[in-house]
Amino acid sequence: MNPKFSIVLISKNEAKTLSRLLSSLSTFRERGGEIVLVDTGSTDATAQIARDAGCKVEEVGDRFVHVMSEEDAAEIALRFQKGNDPVIVEAGQRNFDYSAARNYAASLASNDMIAMPDCDEAYTKLDIDELNTRIEAGVEQFEYNFVYAHDAEGAPVIEFRHSKFYDRRKMHWAGIIHEVLQGEGAKEFLSEDIIKLEHWQNMETPRGHYLTGLALACFLEPDNDRNSHYFGRELMYTGRFESAIAELERHVAMNRWPAERAQSLIYIGDCLLTMGQPERALGAFAQAFDISPDRREPFMRIAEYYYRKHSADHVIAYVAAALQIPAGNDFYGNFMPYYRNLPHELMYWALWQKKEYKASKMHFDICFAYEPFNEKYMADYQWYYKLPKMSFIVESNGDEDAQLATEASIASLTWPIESIALIVRDATDPEGPSVRELVDAAEDGWFVFVPAGFEFTKDSVMTAFKTAMDNGKKFMAFNTGKPSPDAGGECEVFLVKKDTYQKILSSTETYASSSTWEAVRKATQPMWCKRALINKAVPVET
Repeated sequence: MNPKFSIVLISKNEAKTLSRLLSSLSTFRERGGEIVLVDTGSTDATAQIARDAGCKVEEVGDRFVHVMSEEDAAEIALRFQKGNDPVIVEAGQRNFDYSAARNYAASLASNDMIAMPDCDEAYTKLDIDELNTRIEAGVEQFEYNFVYAHDAEGAPVIEFRHSKFYDRRKMHWAGIIHEVLQGEGAKEFLSEDIIKLEHWQNMETPRGHYLTGLALACFLEPDNDRNSHYFGRELMYTGRFESAIAELERHVAMNRWPAERAQSLIYIGDCLLTMGQPERALGAFAQAFDISPDRREPFMRIAEYYYRKHSADHVIAYVAAALQIPAGNDFYGNFMPYYRNLPHELMYWALWQKKEYKASKMHFDICFAYEPFNEKYMADYQWYYKLPKMSFIVESNGDEDAQLATEASIASLTWPIESIALIVRDATDPEGPSVRELVDAAEDGWFVFVPAGFEFTKDSVMTAFKTAMDNGKKFMAFNTGKPSPDAGGECEVFLVKKDTYQKILSSTETYASSSTWEAVRKATQPMWCKRALINKAVPVET
C-alpha cells in the first residue's frame, strides 16, 4: 500500500544535509511516497538533489522574505536592547516568514496528512504501514520522540516529544519564526518502533537570521511567551547578556508554562555567572527549582558552579538532591546527561576528595557504564582499577625523528607511566635481539608492538585494552587508518598478551603485516578495534 501521507519540506542551501534525510526516506520513496520540496532561494545544489531523488520541487526565491524597515529597527532597539550590548537588528536585514512558507508547501501536497521534517533531520524509524493504519482510523496529528542534539558518540543529549505530522485541514502554522502548529485534531503519541525523528544540525548554517526574526516576532506580538523565551535565549547565545536577562525576566513575568519559565531563570543564571554575579545566579537557579521542581537542571547548575569552586561538600549535597528527581520529564529543554552520567561524574570527584573511595568508585562505575569511551573516564580509570604492565616494543628503522615521535606519544598516554616499559629494537641491526628474545626477557603482562613513526592518540591503548577485556580477547589490532586485517588491511600495530605473543612468534618472524594476522589466528581469536586510532606522525617505510 502506498503511503497515505506526504513528506513536505522547505529548504534553503541544504545540500549538505538533505541527502541524509532523503536516504532515511528510501523505503518511503520506493513505495511511491510523495516528497514535496519548496526551495526558498538556494544558491547550492539543494533543488537538484531533490529533483534527482524524485521529489516534487518548486523554487520560490524571495517570496517569503521580510525586509527590516528603519522604523522597526529603531523601535526594536528601544524596546529590547539594554546596557552596552551590541545592536540586535539593523534596517535592511532580511527575515524569513517560516509559517507562510510551511503553509504554502503543505498546500502543494497530494495528501492531507503532512509530515514536515526539517532538511537537517532524518527518520531513524518510519513504519509506513502502522502510520497508514492510524490515518485510516482517523488520527489527525501524530506526536513522537525527537532527538534535537547528540553527543560526540551520537547518543541523544536533548530529546523530547515532538509533532510536525498533521492533517492540513485541521491545523496550520503560525508565527514568522519559531513557528508552531495551531488548531485541533485527533492526536496520538507513537512509540519509537513506529516513528522517530533525529536532528543533525549543519554547524556551518548561520544563526544571525534567527535573532533578528525573533526580535521582529516579539516586537509584533509582545504577548507571545514562546517567542519571548526563545528570543531571550538567542540574546544570551549571542553574548547580549543584559538584553537577554531583561527579555527572560519579561518572559518569567508572563506566568505561563512553568517548565519554560524555569528554563528562562536557568538562562538568567547562566548570564549572571558569565557576568561575574554568582550570588544572583544561584538565586535564579533556586527560583527555577521552585517553579519546576521536577527537573534536575537547577540543582545540577548549582552543583557545577561549586565543582568549579572545588567545594566537594556543596557538590555532594546538590548532586544528591538532583538524583532524587527521577528521569521521565519530557520537557524539550532537558539536558540528557543530567539524567545519565553527569551527576555521577561530579559525585565520584567529590567523594574522592572526601576520601570516600568505595562510594566514589560506585559512581565512577555508573559513569563508565553510560560512556565507556569517555576521555575523562578513561583517564580516571587507573584510580579505581589496577592496570597491568604494558611493554611497548618500538621497532626502529634508524630514523631518529620517527622513533622520538612514537616515544613522545607513548609518554602522553592515559596509561599510568609507572606501568609502562619502553623497549626499542633496532631492526637495521642484524646482530641485535629478536622480538622473541625481547618478549621472553620482559615481565609478564601485555605488549604493544609498534613500528617507529606511528603516534598513539592519548586514549588509544586504554581503548584497545578495555575492548580486549570486554570481549575476552588476547590480541587487539589498532586502527591505523587502513582497512581492518579481516578486510585485507595490514596488522601494523597491535596489543597482545605475553603468552599469546610467544605462541605467535613461534610460527612467524614477520611482526607487522597481513601474515601476522594469519599467524595470530592459529594462536587465538584476534580483533580489530576501530576506536583505537593510531596516526602516522612520521612516514613509516614499508
